[in-house]
Amino acid sequence: MHRLMSVRNVAATIVLILIVGCGGGTEVVATPDSPAVSANILIRLVDPLDDPGHYCVDVVGFGSGVRLQLPLQAHTYKPTDNRDEQFTLRPLTGHLYMEEYQLCLQPDEPVQGSPLYLHECSESPLQSFDMFADGSIRVGADGPAQFCLAVAPGDGEVINPIHKRRDLILGNCDATELNLMQWSFFESGQGQGAQRGLKASYWP
Repeated sequence: MHRLMSVRNVAATIVLILIVGCGGGTEVVATPDSPAVSANILIRLVDPLDDPGHYCVDVVGFGSGVRLQLPLQAHTYKPTDNRDEQFTLRPLTGHLYMEEYQLCLQPDEPVQGSPLYLHECSESPLQSFDMFADGSIRVGADGPAQFCLAVAPGDGEVINPIHKRRDLILGNCDATELNLMQWSFFESGQGQGAQRGLKASYWP
């Protein structure tokens, strides 16, 4: 598979497109040495698959019932009070940081099918993610193996009439269907409904 240029390897200024509502746009410029591309970002699967609401990276549980010891999941997008789906993107370190819990996304190990958890932020290479031009989010992108943030294949599990979930895993980037590992960023105000979509201009 041809190696694609990642966000942190781009020397030039990265231009992000801020999409207001369903159309129009205001340019927001971010440079590779920015402390964070943006905060309050939802990581949303581009293809809705079997869920018209789209899957987002999410913590199991809600509010006081959140279960941080369990692996993260892909869950139907929550239009309101979605703080347990919000990340801050930190391009300098590659961290995908959850402000709500002050923890960083990390897989158990860089292997096929590995679950992902929230851990204390560190310099571990397992917390260093790269966003690529095909919409993939890769860990260990500079190593010989290429593993991407992905959702499990098959049908989503029905939680209630409006929500579904899937396992969130690492998938081999060369062997995983693109629609299971192609992500976009969606900006949402803290604890409020989604107001603006934010995605890099080099993503779909």
